[in-house]
Amino acid sequence: MMRSLQARLAAGLLLSLIAVFALSWFAMSRAIRTLSEDIIVSRLAHDVDTLLAAIRVDTSGKASLDSSQVPHVYRTPFGGHYYEVTVADDVIRSRSLWDQNLATPVVRAGERRQLHQVGPQSQPLLVEVRGFTKGGNALSIAVAEELTPVESNIATFQRYFTIAAGIALLMSILLQIVIVRSGMRPLKRVQSELRALERGAVSGLNTDVPTEVGPLVGEINRLVGVLGQRLARSRNALGDLAHALKTPLTILKRLQDDDALAAHAQVLATLDTQTSSMQLLIDRVLARARIAGSGPPGSWFLPQTEIPALIDALNNLHRKKSLLFDVNIPATGEPLELDREDMLELLGNVMDNACKWAEKTVRLTVTTDEKLNIEIEDDGPGVDDQAYEAIQQRGIRLDETAEGQGLGLAIVNEIVTQYRGTISIESSKALGGLKVVLDIPLHGIHDVSATQSRVLPEG
Repeated sequence: MMRSLQARLAAGLLLSLIAVFALSWFAMSRAIRTLSEDIIVSRLAHDVDTLLAAIRVDTSGKASLDSSQVPHVYRTPFGGHYYEVTVADDVIRSRSLWDQNLATPVVRAGERRQLHQVGPQSQPLLVEVRGFTKGGNALSIAVAEELTPVESNIATFQRYFTIAAGIALLMSILLQIVIVRSGMRPLKRVQSELRALERGAVSGLNTDVPTEVGPLVGEINRLVGVLGQRLARSRNALGDLAHALKTPLTILKRLQDDDALAAHAQVLATLDTQTSSMQLLIDRVLARARIAGSGPPGSWFLPQTEIPALIDALNNLHRKKSLLFDVNIPATGEPLELDREDMLELLGNVMDNACKWAEKTVRLTVTTDEKLNIEIEDDGPGVDDQAYEAIQQRGIRLDETAEGQGLGLAIVNEIVTQYRGTISIESSKALGGLKVVLDIPLHGIHDVSATQSRVLPEG
């Protein structure tokens, strides 16, 4: 199925040009043939008048022809010029016919006919037949001329005309290609701007476009604006919620110093544990909101820029542990065609999980080729073989004493699946803890719709 508008226009114009040149070739050939035959007919009509003047009919109705008045071309046997005069039962034939005849119909006086037929030696003939009355006797005169020279001339003309028409057609095709490409240039520019919009390099499309695509560009800009506003509101609402929770959380913490609870050690312990967990969740949400808010919506992922900012946020979030981050990423590179916020959430979840369980070291290795390969390792306690599958399920946690809601790796799995990638969890041979390996293809994923921006707590 042809989806390219340029290809459709080119194919339509090509077929139109071929049809026009074919009709021109046919019409021109037909016109040349008609003109040539008209000239021959006028010459045959003149010879009919000459023969009519040379015919003598006696009182008995016997016809004769004064050969001295007959043009010399009718005397050469099978020379291509023939006549046949019919008077009653008498038939007078030209010497050029030799012993053959034209077998033309006899017409009445005043009648005129033009015929195409095959003559002596299979020659194509054009025949002029006319009826007269002379001396009270009806006679029919048929004069024919061979069309072989005309056919040869017409064939020569058609050959040269075909060559000329072919050259003109080729030039017209090249010209129409230039015209189509010139006409499609604004659409190419829109396509380039769409790619820039996808990368987050621009915030909208240029409205200086042809009238036909103006409404489409306007609608795209409107939708981009609406989505940006919604995303900004979501980010602000999430940050506002986290800030709003700080005040009641502070009040809850102050309750721990209330003398009325001094005698309830178990209640105080539970209150301390839960308020600490809430504080960590709020800190994570605010940190992620700050990271996600540093770029426009729809931006592509550039590891060299985004990962250092993510590491700084995680380092600040887990500052009590004084973690060492061993980061290995390409020094330079182009933005990857992956949604920036999806990648930040994916990396944020896995890295945050590694930071929670790590003793001192978290290692991040990123490589890009045909796919984005991410390896995250920690020097924590790791897990046994039976637990690898369980920790990818939503809500499943291996240690209920760890902070979080057990959603992190399940969210990661959803993002990786949506990008048609793979995720594997194994033991880190280098550090001894958990190793998470993510593989995300970099080609053939444009039909995957970007996930909505999510900033969710995880465990």
